[in-house]
Amino acid sequence: MTATTVQTTDSSRLQSARFYITFRCNSLCGYCNVWQDDKFKGYDELTLERARQILDELYELGVRYIDFTGGEPVLHPHIDGIVQYAKSLGMTVEITSNGIRFAQHIDAIVPHVDTMNVSLDTLRPERYRQIRGVPTLDRALDVIQRIIATGSGNLKLICVVTRENVNEIPDLLRFAHENRTTVYFSGMFEYFDEQDTLRDMNRTARKLKLIEQNGKPLADAGRSDRMDASEPTGGPIAAELMRLLYQPYALINLHFRKYMETLDPTAPTDCFANKRILTVGPDGRLVLPCYHAFDNSVQWDRPLSELVRDPEFLRVRDEEVGHRSECRSCTVFPYIGLSFSYRFDKIFLYQALSEEIAKIKVRFADPLYPRLDLDHGRLHQRYQELERFIDQALPTPRAPLSSDHLYRFETTATGIRTEFHAGEISLAELLTDHTSDECWGIQRSPHTWMRLVYRDLVPALRALAEERLIAPDAYESVVTDLYGVQLAWWKSYLARYYRGGDQADVADAHSLISRFLRRTVALLPDAPGAGRVREILLHAGCVLALPPDTLAPLAVCTPFPEAELTAKHLLLVSGDSELRRYAALLPEKTGELLRRAAGAGEENIDASAPLDAETAALLSHQWHDDSHAAASAETLDLATVLQLLGRLRALSPDGRTAMADRLLTHELCDPRALRRQGRALREAG
Repeated sequence: MTATTVQTTDSSRLQSARFYITFRCNSLCGYCNVWQDDKFKGYDELTLERARQILDELYELGVRYIDFTGGEPVLHPHIDGIVQYAKSLGMTVEITSNGIRFAQHIDAIVPHVDTMNVSLDTLRPERYRQIRGVPTLDRALDVIQRIIATGSGNLKLICVVTRENVNEIPDLLRFAHENRTTVYFSGMFEYFDEQDTLRDMNRTARKLKLIEQNGKPLADAGRSDRMDASEPTGGPIAAELMRLLYQPYALINLHFRKYMETLDPTAPTDCFANKRILTVGPDGRLVLPCYHAFDNSVQWDRPLSELVRDPEFLRVRDEEVGHRSECRSCTVFPYIGLSFSYRFDKIFLYQALSEEIAKIKVRFADPLYPRLDLDHGRLHQRYQELERFIDQALPTPRAPLSSDHLYRFETTATGIRTEFHAGEISLAELLTDHTSDECWGIQRSPHTWMRLVYRDLVPALRALAEERLIAPDAYESVVTDLYGVQLAWWKSYLARYYRGGDQADVADAHSLISRFLRRTVALLPDAPGAGRVREILLHAGCVLALPPDTLAPLAVCTPFPEAELTAKHLLLVSGDSELRRYAALLPEKTGELLRRAAGAGEENIDASAPLDAETAALLSHQWHDDSHAAASAETLDLATVLQLLGRLRALSPDGRTAMADRLLTHELCDPRALRRQGRALREAG
């Protein structure tokens, strides 16, 4: 079996939708085909009532994120009410506009979307007209200023960088700084029909319909001398974009870049169009195989719950999406990018890195601009070192056995072996990882601690600074350190827990993290918010097994959410002689787990079966003693593991969350097994 031949049939996995609310557009962008191809013309558009109905049906399918796009969305007569209704359902809503006719929609749309994208490729009127075919830069800039003035904070500018405008990056970055708004600098999507370049309209347009500006058509909108190539896979443009990685108000997508670099044009494309992200056309039909290669559809004449089980929909989804010749080398990020969260490989690691940098920047660093003093040269050097380590030292995992699995694994006589993790993991950890549909729930991944940093630790410090319980400049010092701490953490974690990690020299990284822990804990006052900061710092130090003396100032006496996970990591990686010293740093109940392991002989620890009775019952009410015994570590086989994963998938989301907590608690019932699984980690460490 391969990931491309085993597909899920669970419609509840359709969590996202791209809603091409109209195919009409008032721009003539050279890198877009919607206005040029006849197949996008002549479609009826949904009434407000019908649009609400389809949004209801999408929600019932499990869709919680919706991206309104087109064409130009605001050309739809009911776009305001449609967007507002989607938000009222509790969906995460994103909309993308060229801004030309958006001014009259600002009050009706901007407060109801989570992300408000406006395209801005240049600040030069003539170049804007050359790229987009219309002389309307002034309108776009006016809309941008008016959205900023609302204070919504959800504006993101999108700049597609080509050779035509790469020299404008400094100007666009200056514009972002002056207006304190984010710009996403993107390479150009490359897909079938060679659309990595601005297209020659005379060559590709069939029945070109020139739009009018002030009642007059653009006479030279079809001139071919305005075409120029992009460099999506490398070269000066890619290097220029990477220099923006730590620049304030600039967003760079590391995983898109890495995907482009490693793309195999001979292999099927791992595309999630209509697998996890539905593609909905202006009249409600499901567009197949995707918008960009659109040549088939399923008409919306039945409930969507039936359409996603339509034989033709399933055939195209399973046989054509990603497998067509025109799918090879496709890099349309809205579809390809979604797949990165469901495959635990190097691309996911870059995705996590990229999103962490974005969150640090947008939430903490940008609001302090220009006061932060960042050493960009040193940060780029550290990033390049980490990139080489990931690319060269870590193994390249093979595809999972099934598209339902997050990574490939095999059973051994004592546990489970994965392609990334050093040593073995337990059945309980494998199941815990798969209680989430996405890799963001994987337990042994470097992103797990950084998530605590940007969700809890830094917001707590900011609150303490606002209350004048710590000095504001002390908070700013912590934020200044975050980018470097992130890179040091990633290198240290990967070196400790991943295959190939023994090739890394992490002395400097450990030193940087230790200094960060010491300096941050020294800031903490005796205040409620400070306790959470201390817990997160202690968790980091224990996960890396930094010396107990270094962590002594971080000791926590009361239970905290990550205490059991902290104990598990220590059981895996700490030396026998240090278990009791680490135990003294943790809450009493958690520390007792380490003391048990430190003093345990073979005779006084009971080796538990991989699943306790309560957890097994949660997986299946028909689980009997005989089959339970058959799943013991000594007889664990692949068929049993696959059966358990199937039962896990049948649980409700709440049931899976409860399962994850129980599985971790169960693992800690057998510290001897954890010590055995961590032997390779301790020897390498």
